[in-house]
Amino acid sequence: MEEGLAVSFLWAWGAYLLGVAGLLLTGWRITRRLSSDWRHLLLVSVAALLLTPAALSGLEEPVLVPALFVLVLEGMFDDADGAAQAGMLILGVWLVALVVSLLVQFGLRIARRGTANTREE
Repeated sequence: MEEGLAVSFLWAWGAYLLGVAGLLLTGWRITRRLSSDWRHLLLVSVAALLLTPAALSGLEEPVLVPALFVLVLEGMFDDADGAAQAGMLILGVWLVALVVSLLVQFGLRIARRGTANTREE
């Protein structure tokens, strides 16, 4: 890949990540009235959907782009195999992110209970 194109992809990813961060922060603020369990489930799901990268085929060298774009665009204009691959990748990342989020939430709850018990004593 030529240097100018690589720099362009880097700037595009930077802008995209900045936009996703703004979206997630706004979502965090909007969903503050939901219970923390539903809030985490929703935000982790949105983050996994938007932040999963996938290889874009059809170029000299494969480049990473958001998998959601690959899923939609290859599903509409190209072959269903690329879209299915991107969909399976998003699903896998989503499931792993949910499991990790669940483990972190359980760990935090156990830590809070332990802290509350030591304060009572």
